Amino acid sequence: MATLSVEEWSHIRLRVEDRTRLTDPLAFNILHIVYIPVYLCFLLPQEMIFQGGLSMSIVDRVRGILLKPADEWAIIAKEPATVSGLFTGYAMILAALPAIATILASGVLGVGSDAMAMAGMSTGLVDTIIRTALGYAVGLGMLYVMALIVNAVSPSFNGKSDLVQSLKLMTYASTPSWVIGIVTPFLAAAPLIVLLISIGTLGFIVYLIYLGLKPVLAVPQEKVAGFTVVIVLVYVVMVIVVAAVVLGLLAGSLSGGSAMSGA
Repeated sequence: MATLSVEEWSHIRLRVEDRTRLTDPLAFNILHIVYIPVYLCFLLPQEMIFQGGLSMSIVDRVRGILLKPADEWAIIAKEPATVSGLFTGYAMILAALPAIATILASGVLGVGSDAMAMAGMSTGLVDTIIRTALGYAVGLGMLYVMALIVNAVSPSFNGKSDLVQSLKLMTYASTPSWVIGIVTPFLAAAPLIVLLISIGTLGFIVYLIYLGLKPVLAVPQEKVAGFTVVIVLVYVVMVIVVAAVVLGLLAGSLSGGSAMSGA
């Protein structure tokens, strides 16, 4: 099956833009809302590969872990890796894509701005960038903490204690959330759809962890289910704690700013 190159996609987009900009401004805006996630998902990686900025192995890894996870875990388990390499060569790159999508959707296009304003959150571009950057850093930090916890708990389930292997498990299992996170910011005006997508994504992540525990950490099959449940529970507790701390810090800064402005 033939595929279009980045240049052909760009040429098509420019021709459609020229037609819709003059004839239908609403269609022109919808075009951008649709095109941006397509660009982030498919065209940006191709451009980065072409320019030497992204290893083809990242695209192959994403495709493999999403479409053939059992086979991909067997490959992952045996390949050499380092903590820094997993972050700089995979996690930080993929986690940046939904961050960029969030800034474009919320800060530039204003998708979901009404709901954010009702929640008392600023919808300005600068505030969106700050929140997104904070979420990006916190997410990567949680990834590392989860790897530490998995590494510490693994021997209790007769698995290996290996930080790199534990980080492999949590990093590659997080792939669905980063991929779907490229699209969901543009659906913020439809929270029910986002909720359903998020639930499905979480279920797929749990499934990936379940498949990966045996080949990556050598956990006996009869203990894989129990270990998976423990990982999910620890993650849920961590999300609640981190969310409470972050919201507390944001609320404190907002109240401090209000007090200063009132003075």
